Amino acid sequence: METRRIVRLVLFAVLALVVGFVLMDVLGLRASDTSVISPKGYVAISHGSHSHYVPNGWSGEPNISSFPTSPPPPGMTVGPDGQIVPAE
Repeated sequence: METRRIVRLVLFAVLALVVGFVLMDVLGLRASDTSVISPKGYVAISHGSHSHYVPNGWSGEPNISSFPTSPPPPGMTVGPDGQIVPAE
């Protein structure tokens, strides 16, 4: 195989890996700080000039205003009603 073709294949493989990780984050197939599913149990949702912290899998109820605007302290997470609760 000529060198140019090998370089193209390697670059294509690297690009495929990056696209794969991005899709897994967007679709929530893995838990990470950049994903829609966070290992901390909550994610930040931008709301104008500030963010609200909602639990993973938040369905939109209750209203986003019920959720805190600062992240929970270590060892705590956001409950489904917007209360700060101990992390499990």
